[in-house]
Amino acid sequence: MSRRYELDLCRITACIMVIIIHAGSALYHSCPLYEPAFVPLCFISTAVRGSVPVFFMLTGLLMLSREKLALGHFFRRHVLRLAGLFLFWSVLYALGSRFSSGSFGSAYDFFYSVMAGHYHMWFIAAMVTCCLFIPILYAAIRGAKLDTRWLLGVFLFLVLLMQNCNLTPDPAYILNRFTLNFTFDYLPYLLYIIWGWYLGQREYGRRMLWLAPLVFLLTAVLTTVGNVWYSNYRGYADGWLFSYFSLPNFIMASAMFCFFLALKGHAFKHGKLIHRLSDCTLGVYLLHPLMLNILERFGVAVGLQHAVLSLLGVAALCAVLCFAVSYVAKKIPLVRNLL
Repeated sequence: MSRRYELDLCRITACIMVIIIHAGSALYHSCPLYEPAFVPLCFISTAVRGSVPVFFMLTGLLMLSREKLALGHFFRRHVLRLAGLFLFWSVLYALGSRFSSGSFGSAYDFFYSVMAGHYHMWFIAAMVTCCLFIPILYAAIRGAKLDTRWLLGVFLFLVLLMQNCNLTPDPAYILNRFTLNFTFDYLPYLLYIIWGWYLGQREYGRRMLWLAPLVFLLTAVLTTVGNVWYSNYRGYADGWLFSYFSLPNFIMASAMFCFFLALKGHAFKHGKLIHRLSDCTLGVYLLHPLMLNILERFGVAVGLQHAVLSLLGVAALCAVLCFAVSYVAKKIPLVRNLL
């Protein structure tokens, strides 16, 4: 199967949009409504929200379109690897927060932080949970046979193991927090996985190259109007329609996805570079909160003065540094599998 560079570009774009979300979230929610920067900040914060569903849509297209899904390889390459990354980076971020605060605290608090994970690690846990169901979706869509042991494994892990972690005589908050990482609340993202596969089966003409951005822009503008109205109603900056399952985000994610699908067959001049940057996106996702914290410590942070420029500038700098670090790290044998 030839490399799908348009999907690589889609992944890179979505990754940068996620960095913008995390770089500007605190600034937007603390921005007074009377500030001139509020409306443009609201527009940017609204427009980038479709990026997270796009990652699940990409997963659906790539996984469910395979001619064969080898369960053993799939389990090791996706489920176990992502679970291992969650644990490793949760430990790293828990240690980092304690070093930066100058106080380690109790061992209990440390392990609780590890189980909880850093704020952005929810995505890894959600992807692990959804990946457990991908072979089931694959079998259902393709009419293929599924090893019963996979179904029993999903049942034992998500039901028996998770439920029994909450059956301790006294409140075991660490165990309870562990179960929240693999909650059934993440299963609606399976619909985005199926939707991504479905859209990937369609053919798109060149008209989609202007229609999709137009739909995306109009939806973003109308959604911004709704978020501004609701914020004024509440009296503070609020993300009424920020939910990844809101209708506007569904439309924006779909429009963005279809735009890149319409580029299928395009002759990309820098295909190898696009491929390499795309392979770095998981590392960028794992690294970027740490990089944002480092930049802030060096005085490079977003602020209300020149809010839009500072947000886009910090996000761009963070993206460049994270891609560079991830690119170099992937050349080191002992490190590449951690990104």
